[in-house]
Amino acid sequence: MRRIRFYFFIIFFVITGSGCGDRSKEAISDQTISNITEQEDGSIILNLKEAYLLQDSLNPEMNTAEWSLIIKNRGRYELWISSFTKDTMDLKYDSPVIVNFGDKKISANPVGNEIVLNAPDTGEIYFRADSKLGSVYVDKPGNYNVQVVSANVRDIRDNGSLAGTMHTQMRSLILKPMTE
Repeated sequence: MRRIRFYFFIIFFVITGSGCGDRSKEAISDQTISNITEQEDGSIILNLKEAYLLQDSLNPEMNTAEWSLIIKNRGRYELWISSFTKDTMDLKYDSPVIVNFGDKKISANPVGNEIVLNAPDTGEIYFRADSKLGSVYVDKPGNYNVQVVSANVRDIRDNGSLAGTMHTQMRSLILKPMTE
């Protein structure tokens, strides 16, 4: 009798475990999370094209981009979101962008602190606006996982059909080292 209950429990667990999960979430990227390293000036650019993307069709504000990166130097880094937009005075981020950096969480509304003139790849109708979200302190060099959650996280690898229709396109997360 115990054996029958045990097998029943195992079968029940397998059936309910395989049926669970949110099927509204669709993985966009087939590529694995790649390792990204610092540039010569110490900054780190995390492009959406290189991210592992997760789209949530039922809750687009939960769209996620993830990166795995190597940081060589300890210190404080400013976090900037780089966006292509039609109007630099109103980026139209309807909800805050959430950045999870290791065990730290930063939530902020991008406002376009810096406008980058003549940025490549903006096209004729877009301007580049960089928005400061906050900063994080890296105590130890090493591997870190970074996650950005926002409705503006969209797959930009194949946006030919969307080009010109979106008001603002998030392009990258930039980590800029701060001088000590």
